[in-house]
Amino acid sequence: FFQAEDGIRDTSVTGVQTCALPISAVVAVVGVGVAVVAGLDDGPARSSQVATQDPAGKAYAELGAFSVGEHVSVGDSTVELSPAPHHLAQTSAGVVTQQHGSDGAPFRLVRPDGEVSPLSIPADAWSVSGDPHHPRVAWLVPLQNEGWVHVWDVVGDKELASLRVELPGDTPEGGKSGLREVQLDGDFVHVGTDARTVHRVDWRTGEDQELPFSPVDVHDGVATSFDDDGRWTLVDAATGEVVRDLGRRIETVKLSPDGEHVLVVRFDDNRSRASIEPTTGGTAVELPGFTGLSSWTVGGRVVGQLDREPATLRRCDVDGACTDATVPWIDDANPIVLPADYLMVG
Repeated sequence: FFQAEDGIRDTSVTGVQTCALPISAVVAVVGVGVAVVAGLDDGPARSSQVATQDPAGKAYAELGAFSVGEHVSVGDSTVELSPAPHHLAQTSAGVVTQQHGSDGAPFRLVRPDGEVSPLSIPADAWSVSGDPHHPRVAWLVPLQNEGWVHVWDVVGDKELASLRVELPGDTPEGGKSGLREVQLDGDFVHVGTDARTVHRVDWRTGEDQELPFSPVDVHDGVATSFDDDGRWTLVDAATGEVVRDLGRRIETVKLSPDGEHVLVVRFDDNRSRASIEPTTGGTAVELPGFTGLSSWTVGGRVVGQLDREPATLRRCDVDGACTDATVPWIDDANPIVLPADYLMVG
């Protein structure tokens, strides 16, 4: 049932139930039981709200976001956060950083103009997934035989939806081996299961649809998926139908924010070989020097640290036009550029 009779449009609903318990694994969602939703007035779900009219927003769309140690760059702004973040989730309003061991809020919003705002996301949220078209993140808290999917407005710093879902028993022994990020795409939160299926939950209405694929990335209705044999596919997220078979021996598959292109990093003679490819098939554009530690900007450019030039960050358009920039903070203590939307575990 819904405490708000008309879903999110009932602005009289102010109470939001929140679970903040230790996360040990992301397990299967088998049915939505309750949706508690706060008032929301952020426009159509599919309209991109990336702030590209102001200079800072344009820089964010073009340059993207990354971190090196405690330095976090969003567009052409750089801030220092301590301890160093281990995850950056891109939204239309900026990047949500996550920092374990922080004395203050473990989650912060870093805007393209360099403003940093602490967020009230519960500290025990294991990881959040951002929506590049909207100022929202989502996460899943799994419990025994049930769990909660949360959707959060990072600008208003408030919960938009809290959905109770049924889970299939205990979480796996040992904890993090079963962890998966949820994927937020407009109105839908996608939760993968250990049975290689996904539950596509409409967080506005609570409707739950189970589909036969295992999601890794979901943007604008297109999903990346892989099976037990290591084969990667592109899938229609609404139907589960395979759009394209990408094959095996793949290190990374990352969808562009508009779902029209995919970054594929394949193993070739013990080296990484990166390319940008249309999701529906067509001519691949090679990207020399890129590794699997690469991602997309919200404006649709690939960004990553070069394999043999670790102090160089390369950004490429889908047609293969690239620009290079020197990263000043690379040293022996911080040798890696962490791109946004790349979860660092361990």
